[in-house]
Amino acid sequence: MRGQQDMRLHRLAAALERVAPRIPDPKPELEQYTTPAEIAVELAAHAARARPRKAADLAAGTCRLAAALALLAGVPVAAIEVDGRLAPHCLAAARGLGVAGLIDFIESRVTGPAGPLAPGSTDVVVTNPPFGVWRRGADWEILSHAMEAGARAVYAILKSGNMGFHEREAAKRGYKARLLATRTFPIPAQMRHHRSRVRRVEVDLVEFTREVGGAGGPTS
Repeated sequence: MRGQQDMRLHRLAAALERVAPRIPDPKPELEQYTTPAEIAVELAAHAARARPRKAADLAAGTCRLAAALALLAGVPVAAIEVDGRLAPHCLAAARGLGVAGLIDFIESRVTGPAGPLAPGSTDVVVTNPPFGVWRRGADWEILSHAMEAGARAVYAILKSGNMGFHEREAAKRGYKARLLATRTFPIPAQMRHHRSRVRRVEVDLVEFTREVGGAGGPTS
């Protein structure tokens, strides 16, 4: 059974690689790095096991995470992305996986309480936020917004080596952080400052779950 599940996820990753393009002309200030399909599917599979009813993908890019989660969980996913030029790529990915009716692309910046998620509007969030290299704390601006909106679970791809920090920040907001896996995230040379043809970065797949009586907002 496990082998069949692994093969299904591998095939989904291959399909996702075909239908969801890499981010064209990525912007350094937004740290736009396309989520590798295998990692997107792995994180989405974890999120699907949480049985979401209403989900969101924050900093959605070309919607690799959103499309994979919509397919695996069969639920609506709000794909929230500040770069509006990625909308047609996102919707093409949704059509390619047969989940166009489940993806809603929303052009919006995600920053703390001013972000697009109203309290109770979603119960599970997936995100590949900026790693916070160009602007320190950019990852937690997105994570904080998901928690302030009351998501009962948040699944994130974060730069490795900071689990202690993530645990402390999560605890302040009434959440518990759990390391799911560590993976290698290849970043092709697409920006002017890149010197290597492919840079490989270690990333952590992290689950944040709201603790009973935690400070996160309500879900509906």
